[in-house]
Amino acid sequence: MTLCEKLIDLRRKAGLSQEQMAQQLDVSRQAVSKWETGRGMPGIDMLEPLAEALELSVSELLSGQR
Repeated sequence: MTLCEKLIDLRRKAGLSQEQMAQQLDVSRQAVSKWETGRGMPGIDMLEPLAEALELSVSELLSGQR
């Protein structure tokens, strides 16, 4: 499973739409879409808020393991 696929899976498991995740992270829905399609990646400054939104630690987010 690619990182993009993992982000989609984790977002869905957290019960969030792309729009809801974008609002939590104060980014556009298009930014979330780019992360999930591999056309872009979240900046390092987004790792902690992204992990929090997905109910993970940053380590779990980066490793792809819970």
